[in-house]
Amino acid sequence: MPEWPRQLNQEMRQHLDDEYAALRAGGASHDEAMRELAIDVEEARAATPMADLGGDLRYAVRSLRQHPGFTAVVLATLALGIGANAAIFSVVNAVLLRPLPYEGADRIVVLWGDLHRPGVNEIPASAGEYVDYRDRSHAFDHIAVYDTAGFNLVGGGEPERVDGAIVTASLFPLLGASAQIGRTFLAAEEQPGRNDVAVIGHALWTRRFGANPEIVGQVVSIDGRPTEVVGVMPPRFQFPDPAIEIWKPLLLDADAVSSDNRGSHGYTALARLRPGVTLAQAQADLAGVTATFKAEHPLNYRTGFSVALRPLQAEIVGDTGRPLLILLGAVALVLLIACANVSNLLLARAASRRREIALRTALGASRGRLVRQLLTESVLVAAAGGIAGLVLAWWGVDLLIALAPGTIPRLREVTLDARVVLFTALVSLATGLVFGIVPALRASGPSPGEALKEGGRSGDGAMLGRAGRALVVSEVALSLVLLVGAGLLVHSFARVQNVEPGFDAGGLLTLRLSLPESRYTTFEQGDRFFDALFAALRARPDVESVAAANVLPFSGNNGSRTFHIEGQEPKRPEDQPEEQLRIVTDGYFQTMKVPIVKGRELTGRDRLGAPRVALVNEALARKHFADGRAIGRRVAFSRNDPQWYEIVGIVGNIKHRGLDAADRPELYVPYRQPLFANWTVRPMQVVVRTAGDPLAAAAMVRREIARLDPEQPISDVRTMDQRIGRSLESRRFNMILLTAFAALALALAAIGIYGIIAYAVTERTHEIGVRLALGAQRRDVLSMIVAQGMAMTAAGAAIGVVSALVVTRLMSSLLFGISAADPVTFAAIPLLLAAVAFVACYVPARRATRVDPLVALRTE
Repeated sequence: MPEWPRQLNQEMRQHLDDEYAALRAGGASHDEAMRELAIDVEEARAATPMADLGGDLRYAVRSLRQHPGFTAVVLATLALGIGANAAIFSVVNAVLLRPLPYEGADRIVVLWGDLHRPGVNEIPASAGEYVDYRDRSHAFDHIAVYDTAGFNLVGGGEPERVDGAIVTASLFPLLGASAQIGRTFLAAEEQPGRNDVAVIGHALWTRRFGANPEIVGQVVSIDGRPTEVVGVMPPRFQFPDPAIEIWKPLLLDADAVSSDNRGSHGYTALARLRPGVTLAQAQADLAGVTATFKAEHPLNYRTGFSVALRPLQAEIVGDTGRPLLILLGAVALVLLIACANVSNLLLARAASRRREIALRTALGASRGRLVRQLLTESVLVAAAGGIAGLVLAWWGVDLLIALAPGTIPRLREVTLDARVVLFTALVSLATGLVFGIVPALRASGPSPGEALKEGGRSGDGAMLGRAGRALVVSEVALSLVLLVGAGLLVHSFARVQNVEPGFDAGGLLTLRLSLPESRYTTFEQGDRFFDALFAALRARPDVESVAAANVLPFSGNNGSRTFHIEGQEPKRPEDQPEEQLRIVTDGYFQTMKVPIVKGRELTGRDRLGAPRVALVNEALARKHFADGRAIGRRVAFSRNDPQWYEIVGIVGNIKHRGLDAADRPELYVPYRQPLFANWTVRPMQVVVRTAGDPLAAAAMVRREIARLDPEQPISDVRTMDQRIGRSLESRRFNMILLTAFAALALALAAIGIYGIIAYAVTERTHEIGVRLALGAQRRDVLSMIVAQGMAMTAAGAAIGVVSALVVTRLMSSLLFGISAADPVTFAAIPLLLAAVAFVACYVPARRATRVDPLVALRTE
């Protein structure tokens, strides 16, 4: 044996003698063994109690650099987990946490009315109600109303249909917004003769007018009327949504605020609370205002009226919050699984560092000192993983935005801001502590004597022991929870896709036409335009049929109206029926291929001067007529001087709001038999059934419209299949992300199982050699090792199933056609996990059966 320096104590000398002997037995020469032990002594001295944090960091860097493969695997695992968390949190931050980009946004509220009628909970405001709120309330600095609209813009380029809004002049001061160029509206511009002015958005100004600073004062044509541009808003101003590019003043003349129009609830009302006024105080203030409505307008408020206030932030977020928080929880589970995986890697590495730990302890390092050094390494690698995760998140945010449905509010505001960076830093620190603490405590536990007694063996993996197996069980359990959640969403999505919409969507091209009332001043003028357009399209060989409706399925628009059934007067005014109303042209049901259940379809004879007719769907017939016998009955839409419509047909139910929505009662009346005598041209959505690709026919339709009216733009050009696809975007987004996270979790769990079984095989090489030398069959060894892994899998699966039964209840609102405890999903997912786990166990077990007993015994 070599001579050791005298300053080393007896225990240290004995340890070095044993290690020298082990190295020589392993084939190392005298010089090679001495060099390796000298490095061990040097590194152990660097980790003595006197070393500072800087020394810990230097040693940690050197240690990680000496094992590049291990470091790369850990960094990749952590980067995926931390990066996914940072990306999802960036969306949660932008949508739920970041304040709205308006001055004092926390004091802005939305006002919703309630007529106290069954089935009618929240309604927008009417113009008259807005004036009462504005003039009689004392709790607000500003009150404003708005409604979205579409405008035909002519000037500065080709005719274009532009999304816009009609707003009161008070909206911009309420939001604390000023024009970048020019000004916003004056209160006087809410009156007739002065409202032909507009404020445009920065994007429209740049795109259509070349960012011309002289735009203020120029006149453009909006809906056929000369309109002066008085201002341009700054780039960051987006209200009520990013698509809005033109704002026009709301007309508040005597007719708009009269009692006759108190029932026209079409405006969203906003208010800014005065400083010091609470939401409850403002609610009480408005209660005093609305208490006068029934007395002053008895016909409009027979059942009373009240107003509810909701913060603007909550109004914008709506139902988006829960799915985002579920995704954030799912990605947090992925990070926990990654932590468990890395912990197992560190446990395995700690087992190989027994000699190093024993040397440090022999040189006087306390257990706390060793834990600190090992945690320094863990936190350092977690920090590096966090930096790599931020890089992945920067790329992942763009991918998330591309996948996300347009219904997620504030999506354009998603960025990796300071809050996301801070979140990532805290997650990285916590991750380093979580995955590092167990290996650090385990590695620093044994005394040098115990480490020396273990020698070169560890039996069945003593250093991993129960801790390693517990980590694998937890990985399996967490993975199963994610897999069940993803399985439920996939199963639910399949159910939604199998729902029949009630019509044949194939080959349908849809578009929106809004003829300006300034040029089409009478209903007959607009009717002639549609007649000419439909005749031209029907003459085309690639067009099978064409029709129009005021609201198409899956357009996102709906409209309801009260009506009267002849001979069925309601006992109470609030019991008067109110259902969905559709205004359609003849041939609509033929074009859509909606089945006529009874009676007939609308024809070209159903026009002004002919007896008024209507159709109803099966849901309305069942709800309002005994035994569904609606044919021959009559309905009217006005109590005074009613115009009666005879029901001549019953059609099948159509999914208008979405495939997952319940069938709603619907009334259909002919476009050429308008509800009121003073109706002018109406915006309509045209549907064209084509013989081939519907999008290929879009250019032809544009040409025919331009031939009839060169100044008439069209908008919202889509196939019906695209509309249906858009209605499923939110479900698809949630399903894709949760499935991706579940797949990553499954892969990490499989790697974890493989890793611990492979380590156990390595540690038990001597035992396996003995078993084989004593006559054990290789299949017995295979079964023994696979059984060990499958036992851990079964334990994790059992815990995971119980956990999933609890956790998936939070997903109930995201499911369709299945329950959160769907037995098919809960049966299939554990089988899938078991199959993957079996493969992960079988591969290292198969390698164990190839051990040569003589080689194994000689090595030991």
